[in-house]
Amino acid sequence: MEIFPAESEVTIKRTDLVVPANLIAGLRIPELAVTDGSAEPEWADVPMSSWRFRRRPSQRLPLDRASAKRVRRYLRLAPWSALVGIIPLASLTVVVLSARVNMVLVVLGSVISVGWNFTQPHRLPDQTPSRGYNGDLRIPQVPEEVAQEWVAANPGVFVTDEPAPRAHPPRFYGIWAAVQLVAAFALATVLSEDGRENSFLLWLPVPVLFISGIMAAYKIQPPAKPA
Repeated sequence: MEIFPAESEVTIKRTDLVVPANLIAGLRIPELAVTDGSAEPEWADVPMSSWRFRRRPSQRLPLDRASAKRVRRYLRLAPWSALVGIIPLASLTVVVLSARVNMVLVVLGSVISVGWNFTQPHRLPDQTPSRGYNGDLRIPQVPEEVAQEWVAANPGVFVTDEPAPRAHPPRFYGIWAAVQLVAAFALATVLSEDGRENSFLLWLPVPVLFISGIMAAYKIQPPAKPA
């Protein structure tokens, strides 16, 4: 098979590859790396979840050697990410609840978290796949030559330059936004009218719910196409 030039030597034209849900089970994947088009790729199970500590679901894809190595390392460390990530928050919570500033505890927790993140792969490849709410599989930034091989081997698979759809339908974001905004105003009303001087920890969820609700409302609109 043809070996495409390295990306450092030539600019690779890329596109997004979309596999309809009903074609995923019988998908025939060409022996070309979806990262740079190189032949004799290494295969790796690339996680599709947006949660860093989850390794499933995943999609097995051909990658170049460096990308495959990064993915395998990511998968080894992913289960511990959630635990290490909450260490600074747990340290700060202990300090607040104990009503005294123990900066050693906060600094130690932060150092552990930062050190852990430094040892992890910065990110998965740009070609990390995702599943839409309609079940379609989408692989972004695939070299055009490789994408055409997929299309030729799997009638019904297509390429697109349109932005990826949201993870959930607009109705989901509308309901979720309404729930959070109502909860924020309700909690603020209760705290302001209960006649007591409440801790800032009780007030903290109010802005969090409000901002999260606004962000969910923004996602009701489809993603804008990059200029």
